[in-house]
Amino acid sequence: MANLNNEFTIKAISPIDGRYASKIHSELNNINSEYGLIKKRLFVEIEWFIFLSSLSSIKKKFPLSKIEKDYIRKIYKNFNTKEALKVKNIESKIKHDVKSIEYYLNRKFNTHRSLKNKKELIHFCATSEDINNISYALIYKDNLEIIKSELSKLLKKLFSLEKKYANTQMLSRTHGQKASPTTFGKEIKVFSSRLKKQLISAKSRKIFAKMNGAVGNYNAHCFVLPEIKWENETKRFLKNIGLYQNEYTTQIENHDWLAESLNEISIISGILLDLSKDIWIYIMLDYIKQKSNSSEVGSSTMPHKVNPIDFENAEGNLEIVIGLCQTISKKLLSSRLQRDLSDSTVLRNIGLIFAHFYLSINSLQTGLSKIELNKSKIDLELDSSWEILAEPIQTIMRYHNIPNSYEIIKKSTRGKIIDKCEIDKIISKSKLDKRVKDKLIKLKPRDYIGLAKKLALKKI
Repeated sequence: MANLNNEFTIKAISPIDGRYASKIHSELNNINSEYGLIKKRLFVEIEWFIFLSSLSSIKKKFPLSKIEKDYIRKIYKNFNTKEALKVKNIESKIKHDVKSIEYYLNRKFNTHRSLKNKKELIHFCATSEDINNISYALIYKDNLEIIKSELSKLLKKLFSLEKKYANTQMLSRTHGQKASPTTFGKEIKVFSSRLKKQLISAKSRKIFAKMNGAVGNYNAHCFVLPEIKWENETKRFLKNIGLYQNEYTTQIENHDWLAESLNEISIISGILLDLSKDIWIYIMLDYIKQKSNSSEVGSSTMPHKVNPIDFENAEGNLEIVIGLCQTISKKLLSSRLQRDLSDSTVLRNIGLIFAHFYLSINSLQTGLSKIELNKSKIDLELDSSWEILAEPIQTIMRYHNIPNSYEIIKKSTRGKIIDKCEIDKIISKSKLDKRVKDKLIKLKPRDYIGLAKKLALKKI
């Protein structure tokens, strides 16, 4: 993880590489940087070369020994930033990012006694977009593993809270106004269940790629080696590296799966954004207290403050994630005729999505680890809010077929602060029989929680 106290990070334009550099998972840098993209392209070129050499028609002309395969794979295994700069130096001269990988491999093969005679098989029957789309698919897959891990940690924290507070009764708020009681645990369960559903969906998402040449028809493949069943072989190649084949494409893979995946991230971000705002409001209502750190400052002028900065940080980053996902997914769905290059610069920003997403999830984890419910405040409000019993009173009156039940209770309670004495008067004046009245008179706001506790503890 980066240190902000150096010249590079202090001058960084993006806060991801500057202010928040030390908070970003180091593997995200390895995956999403220019270095990460170059390395992934190198991996695809190498694996494609090795795969081609296994096909019977090609194997005769370009036989590859185990020693040669090991040598080639070591080029990838030992690849580092110093080697990546060599690729960038080639690119600066030829002005083509993917072709520079081929030239780099050419140089490596030239230093090997036998491989120097097989270098023409590098990038054979491939267009740059074949290499690129597979690289980005693998980059997405790597990113997703990190994010799924972080979301799983967040889910565990939510599970802990919903269990701990399953029976902690509190007022709910609809339209910001006092409403029927619930439990804090059940309200957390709403978020964990939503998040778990989306995580299951994300885990089952198929990641597609193409390896079908310049315009998606295997033109060069079939002209040179018509005896090879290229559709089957490229499908096998992609499966070997954990991807599914998109059979029908132009020069570019259509990006439909990626747009869908980004929309999933947008939905998850929306759920987490909702959670962040709700916790923020509970803190504002004094339902939640935050553990303070004596070395931290909450305000430059008001020493007493413990601000909900973790939830505000999460909110801000989640808004960025949603905005990027929506913009990028929309752009990726269209490409002029068989190819234009506008998606290329857009795809380079995928890493920003995962960086901001990672930051927001970690901010939520940090924030949730510092909260405790303010039971005295919660109980005080709940025990003094008798007006919320208007709902069960009018409902039981309806059941006993008392005309205009809703209107009767509305007239007595709407917009009013009602105490226990007033509630008892309303119940006594009703046309309910004594048995039902006695049941209502015994009812307290904290008892009127329905199945909240059961729902909070229910396994999903």
